[in-house]
Formats: sequence, C-alpha cells, structure tokens
Amino acid sequence: MSVVIPARNAANWLGECLKSVFDQNPREVIVIDGCSNDSTVQIARSYGARVISDKGQGLPAARMLGARAAHADLVALIDADVVVPAGVLADLVEEFKAGGFDGLQFGLVSEPDGAGYWGAALAWHHNHSRVRSWFGVSATLMRRSVLLEAGFDESFRSGEDIELRIRLEDGGYRIGVSPTTFVRHRFADTFGYARDQWLQDGAGLARTMCKHPGRAWWLVLLPLLATARGVLLSLATAPRYLPYWAGFLVYNYGAFGSTLLRLPKQGLSLGGNAVWLAAARITPMAAGLVFWALAALMIPPDRLGLASAVVSATMLTVQLGMLGVGPATLTLLPAQSDQGRNLIPASVAAVSFSSLLTGAGLVVVTYFLGSGVGTAWKDPVMSAGFFAAALLASVAYQLDHIAVAQARADRALTRSLIQAVCQLVTLAACLFAGYRAPAAIVVAVALGALASVLLGLHQLRRTETTPDWAQLSWREAAKVWGPGLRQHALMLADRAPGYVLPLVVAAALNTSAAAAWYLVWMLASAIFFVPQSAGYSLQTAIAADTSDSRFSSRAGLIRRALKMSLLLTAFAGVLLLAAGSLLLPLLGSGYASAWVLLPVLVPALMLTCVTQVYYGVCRSAGRLAESTVVAIAAFVVSVAPAPAVAQRYGLVGVSVLWLASQLATSVVAAARLHRFSQEHRLAPAKHKVERTSGSRAHGVPAP
Repeated sequence: MSVVIPARNAANWLGECLKSVFDQNPREVIVIDGCSNDSTVQIARSYGARVISDKGQGLPAARMLGARAAHADLVALIDADVVVPAGVLADLVEEFKAGGFDGLQFGLVSEPDGAGYWGAALAWHHNHSRVRSWFGVSATLMRRSVLLEAGFDESFRSGEDIELRIRLEDGGYRIGVSPTTFVRHRFADTFGYARDQWLQDGAGLARTMCKHPGRAWWLVLLPLLATARGVLLSLATAPRYLPYWAGFLVYNYGAFGSTLLRLPKQGLSLGGNAVWLAAARITPMAAGLVFWALAALMIPPDRLGLASAVVSATMLTVQLGMLGVGPATLTLLPAQSDQGRNLIPASVAAVSFSSLLTGAGLVVVTYFLGSGVGTAWKDPVMSAGFFAAALLASVAYQLDHIAVAQARADRALTRSLIQAVCQLVTLAACLFAGYRAPAAIVVAVALGALASVLLGLHQLRRTETTPDWAQLSWREAAKVWGPGLRQHALMLADRAPGYVLPLVVAAALNTSAAAAWYLVWMLASAIFFVPQSAGYSLQTAIAADTSDSRFSSRAGLIRRALKMSLLLTAFAGVLLLAAGSLLLPLLGSGYASAWVLLPVLVPALMLTCVTQVYYGVCRSAGRLAESTVVAIAAFVVSVAPAPAVAQRYGLVGVSVLWLASQLATSVVAAARLHRFSQEHRLAPAKHKVERTSGSRAHGVPAP
C-alpha cells in the first residue's frame, strides 16, 4: 500500500506517526505538506518519506494530491496525529480484503496529548461519541481507484469526510469502520485547539447541508443532539466536562451560521428549497423547547400562562396583519423582471403598517373584554413588548417569504438560528438578573425577532439585486395589498386556529392550563411549518415556471412535494414525542400530564401534509375561492366547539377536536389533489401573475 499523511505544522506528532508507519514496511510513504513553518518537512525527509507541497489548498486537496501521486492500488490515509500500533496495517488489509470493502476506517482510540483539561475533554467526547461508528478519513484504507473516482470535494476546508461518505453511500460503495483493529488518535491539550475543532465541525456541517440538502438537512440538529447526549453522559459519569459542551455548542453553531452567510448566491432546487425551509422551521423547535422549559422552571404557571397568551396574540397579529402579502410574494416575486427591487421594500412596508394597525385593534378589543390576555395591557412593558414583537415578527416572517421566493430558504434557516439563540439568551439574562415578570418572555421574543430582521436586511444587501429602499412610497406599498388580500382569507383560515386555540383554552379553563397547552402546542406548531414549507416551495416552483423535465407534470410535482412533506413531518414528529416524554415530566406534574396530547397532535400534523400541498396547488393555480372555503370549514370545525369541549373534556378534548378537523380536511384535499394531478400540465393562473418591467411605477402588479 501507499500511505498518505497530510501534515501542517505537525512537528510535535509527525515523528512518532512516521516511525509507527515505517515499522510496518508499506510500499511508500507520502507526506503532503500544507506550507508548514516548523520542522515538519525536515522530519518527514529524515524518515525517508516523499514530501509534496499542497501550496496551502487545504486538507481535502492534500489528500487528493497524495492519492494521485501514489503508486499502490491501496491507499492508507493517515493523519499526523495518529499512531499505528505494530502489525495493525496488515490486519486492516486482511479485514479489508475479506469484507470486500472499498473503504475501511481503523477504529479510533482517542487520547490527550498532555495532562490538561481540553485535550482530556476532546478525547472523552470522541471515545464516548456515536460518531466513532461513522466512516471517516483520519485513519482509513481505500482503493486508489475509488478515491480518484469519488474523490474529496476540494472546495471544502473541513467536514469533507461526511460529504464524501454521503457520495460513497449513494454510489453503492462498501465502506465501514473496523470493530477489531484500532489506532491511537491524539488531541492537543489547549483551548485554541478545541475551538478550532468545533469551528471546523460547524463549517463542515453547513457546507455539507448546502450541497446535499435532501440527505443532510438534519445535520443542523447534530450539534444540539450531541450536546444533549454529552451533557447527560457528563452528568452521569464526568461532570467536569460540562463546560466543554457549552463551548462545543456555541462555536459549532457560530461557525455553522457564519458559513451559511458565505454560501454561493445561486437559487436552490424545489426539493432543496423545501428542505431548507423545513429545517428553518424545525430548528426553532428545539430552541423553543429549551426557551419555554426555562421559563416554566422560573416563572409560576399562572404568570407563564399570561405570557403565553400574549405571545399567541402576537403571532395572531402577525397572521392577521400580513393581509396575505407573504403568500402572494411567493407568486409575485419570481415573476418580477427587476428581481424584486421595488416589490421587496413595498411588501416589507405593507406588512409593517398593517401589523401595527392590527395589533392596536387586538389590544383595544381584548382590553375591554378584560379577562385573559386583556389584563396584560395594564403593564406598560408588556404592551410595548407586544407591539415591538408584532412589528418585528411580521417583518421577519415576510423576509422568510422573500427568501423562499428567491429559492434561498437557507437564509431563513440562518435567521431562525440567530433568532432562537437571541431569544434564549435574552430570557436567561432577564431571569438570572431577577426580572421574572411575564413581560420578560415577550421582550425576549421581540429581541429575537429584531436580530432576525437585522440579519435578513444584511442578507438582502448582499444579493445581486439589492432592494431599492430609496424609491419606497406608500403608493407602491398599497399595491401589494391587492394580490395579498386575494390570498389572505386562505392564509388566515389556515393559520388562525393555531393562535386562537391557546386564547380559547385560557378563557375556557385557566392560565395554568393555558401554560401547559401552549408549551405542547408551541412544539406542535413548529412541526406544522414542515408541511407548510412543502406547500410554499411547490407554489414558488410553479410560479418560477421551472424547466426541470422531471417535474413538468402536475402529478410529478404533487408526488414529490407529498413525499418530502410526509417524510420530514414523520421525522419531526418522532423527535417531538421523544423530547416531550423526556422534558415535560421534569417541569412538574402540571406539564407532565400534557404529554398525552402529543400522540393526538402528531397524527393530526401528518394529515396537514396533504392539506398544505393542496393549498400550494390552489394558490399557484388560481383556485383560491375553493381552497378558502375548505380552510374556513376546517377553522369552524376546530374552533367553534372548542370552548364547550375544553370545559367538558379538558385539553385532551381540544386535541381530539383538532385531529378530527384535520382528518376531514385532508380527505377533501386528497380527493381534489387526485383530480388536479390528472391534468396534463400545471401552470400558474396568468390572470393572477404578470411579468412586469421593473419600473418604479409598475414594480408591483396593480390590485
């Protein structure tokens, strides 16, 4: 075999690595130097290794350079921080041949290179991680022909092993990790080294997700899941490593977010756009769980119930105040010849004004009603927080629609991450500073939305079609409401039950019951965005008049959207059931009993997959009257009996009522989709969408 060792400033480790390799008599040893400024090159030559410079192109390029220079049919990729015990190279070759492998990694036994904290924490993490069973390339034997054919993506600077594994699996190659043949894997013992590992992990995950959204979208959850598992293991066996996990989570997601901001500007495919938007909706579920769990632990249930009612009122204000502008944007923006330079500012101004007006109306109505959320407006901080949250959340929501319409839902994911982190940090700061009023939750929601808006505006400035904010006028903003109002009834009837039901529970039962309901309902609502994402992406693809021959028929588009929606929603539902069963009992008996609602809500969410695809087809094909009637009927069935059902059967009755309404609606939607799919061609209603010249006077289609 040929042994390829990429090395950069590895003088401390390279000698021991080379000695362990040369002792086993490989055909050749090639060291790929990454422009080292220490004695790495001299050490390599002193052992007789062939040295080639990669000219600073990075680790994936170094490995490919070594593979191309190798002469043997088998190539062992060995990192400089690995020590190969005597005889194990031959053992791995035998295992490789016996199993018919194309790639086989050594088992890794990690150890710190020192007696300090960070090296020990890194080694403990890797020795207890499930990632040990994943095929990687730090100490791996591969067929040279496979390596040259599949190869590393040399545009990656980190995470290239996960990306390569995806392509090898898709290509049908046989790969694995040896359960019997092990090497020593060392970690430097400094915080800087640990931080570099975390940053590389986060950046690699982001790039892999961008390149393989259908296969790798779930990697956005990996640092969070790894942290949760690591914290639990640390609490049980090694509490001293808890600070390590805080750094791991922060730096992973920091690199993840910053890498997404630097990704290429081209649009995503139909599937990629839907997957990214779904990830943008699923991700806040985990952060929201931590957010409300922290609030539930620190704030009494009755006061928490009041805060949850105000947050529900905020979200209801967003839906009412959008006036259909968001869904209309999905159809209007792809048709703009000026790429939306005038439409984008007009739509943002329109939702800003209408959300403030709607919020004022809601405050007046609920204030005079007195009970429930009406009592919150006596607190000036709560009132100010409500208006700020309503305005900023409306703008953030519209920026999401703009990102989807531009086929760049990955930007929505980045903003969702930033928003979730900002909300959590703000709430934690308020609570630990001693400010435990319900207004702390509303203020946290407002500041999270502010962070999302600021990042969204920055993303727009970086596009090739920067919006023309200087030409904004109320005349242009008013024009957006025309197309929006035609879709508003559908959107409102579709979304309103999610925001009305918490208010119904608070009024029909009590604020403590509302707190338990809202915690569970908030998680279910996060999953609801997944099927909605499939419907929105389908609508955008139709409006963009995609030329992809695979999806030129109505049936092909519908099947793809349904399949994607059902798979993602099922996965998210399983996560919801698992998370709820673990967390809710920790918050107290009042919250623990609410877990029984989840097995009712998750099947209902699966049914919405059919309904949301149906709505997406209707919005793009001009069947708004029909779909609006269906949505209104579903709203009436789920909300009208809710007060009486809540008083008699409690929260379980409300959940069953919602499930029944979703079942009835999905049956109608499935029947209509079947009929739609029989038509030969799916095209947007041309009388609803017109391509415009992009001038200031005609930047938005007239109402």
